Amino acid sequence: MSSLRSFDLTAIPAWPTRATLDGNAPVLLWVVAGSASAALDSGHWRLASGEALWIPAGRRAQVRGASDSCVLPIRVRSADRAAGPTAPTRVTVPARSRDALLAAFMRSLGVLRGGGVRATAILAWIGHGCPVAQPPALPRSPELRRVAEELLEDPSRSPAEIGASHGMGGSVLARRFRAETGWTPVRWRARHVLARAAERILVDGSVAAGVAGTAYGSPQAFARAFRREWGATPGDLLRDHPTPAPVDRRVAVLGPQCNGYHVVVWVASGTARLEIDGAEEPLRASDIACLPAGSTVALRADAGSAVMPIGWLPGGCELGRGVVSRVGPEAHETLIRLAAWEYAGVGPLGAGEARAALQTALGVDDPVSLDPETTRAAYEVLARLARAPEDGRSSEALAAQARVAPAALRRAVEQLTGTTLSTWRARARMSWARRMLREGEPPTRVARRVGYADGAAFTRAFTRAHGRSPKRFQEAELRSLPEGGRGAA
Repeated sequence: MSSLRSFDLTAIPAWPTRATLDGNAPVLLWVVAGSASAALDSGHWRLASGEALWIPAGRRAQVRGASDSCVLPIRVRSADRAAGPTAPTRVTVPARSRDALLAAFMRSLGVLRGGGVRATAILAWIGHGCPVAQPPALPRSPELRRVAEELLEDPSRSPAEIGASHGMGGSVLARRFRAETGWTPVRWRARHVLARAAERILVDGSVAAGVAGTAYGSPQAFARAFRREWGATPGDLLRDHPTPAPVDRRVAVLGPQCNGYHVVVWVASGTARLEIDGAEEPLRASDIACLPAGSTVALRADAGSAVMPIGWLPGGCELGRGVVSRVGPEAHETLIRLAAWEYAGVGPLGAGEARAALQTALGVDDPVSLDPETTRAAYEVLARLARAPEDGRSSEALAAQARVAPAALRRAVEQLTGTTLSTWRARARMSWARRMLREGEPPTRVARRVGYADGAAFTRAFTRAHGRSPKRFQEAELRSLPEGGRGAA
């Protein structure tokens, strides 16, 4: 679809990097190349090339990468925040798992159907075996602790019935329980029951012993519940050796969607198919492709393939459509470093913006001749709106913060992106909305998080952009998930 450009690897700084990891879910900090260190409250870790550090949920880490290092944090889905080792754990990443982990990084960004990566998949790929089945924490407040105790004492009683006996309605109980434990009462009780069953299985060496202590009607029902919560079968607990790294046989799907900026992706391994306004183009390993702004695009990575986003460029740039460059193996670490800079916050010290580096690497000029200060201000505004879709400030307020005239800001955005500021912001909001709906967020919550105080206004805007309501979009997306369910890695 477009002539190929060279990719200047020297435009991507190889300086020391830094990042702060502070999430509510586990993170696998993978040193693809070079060396890095991670300072946690529990100690200081030094990691060499090919090593990774499992960081449990709730742990803050200050990460430093040496010059020429390539450090990639992969975030596990929030639903698995209690999975895996409870202490930082160093592992060596098997060579066979490299492509799977690269694909998992893109899933961890939440842009694909199902968004998120299962802890059990990450642990299997790094050779750690079955994750530890641990019960969730008790509620903090005395009132909810009493409810929790009754939930465990009598599994035959529903949470609604127990909550009512304490003067709490079902919705109030669920909201407060989630706020204090991270789980609904039903899931909280299920994980406690199954964690105790896992202990019995390990002590007695028998799956039947675990089933006997629960209210599940059959071993099959118990196994299904166990796999749903822990991502492994009860029999996996009795294996003497770590689970072998599975090959990811499902496809990864992005879109169809329309953005106000170019998205640049790299096929690290395998093959993929890119569709632009109904025209399909095959992608192969080593391709760098552009998902052009203002077009309806869809990307489907074939089974076992790893496709990574490496950045975005203003929609007004003349970049082309489809494959725009091809690179050799010598570019792999550089492109991973660029992806981590743009999407995971692992940036080189004092190096400026990832967007500018990508633009230079591809030899793409700004679309027009603008005052450098106004151009800088416009890019800052666009980056801020891309990170914070809930920002509903007027162009005047945004211009005041950027210290440029409102008319100058609006003109610069139109010339840099090829569209108006309001249209660019609407497209960025819709991109976030699609991501959160695919993750299973309720449409009412999505509306608030992308800046719509009125749920009806969000529904109208989303329907106008996608031809169907947020609810119908979400239902269709979740129905289309591969076997294994939402959030599968």
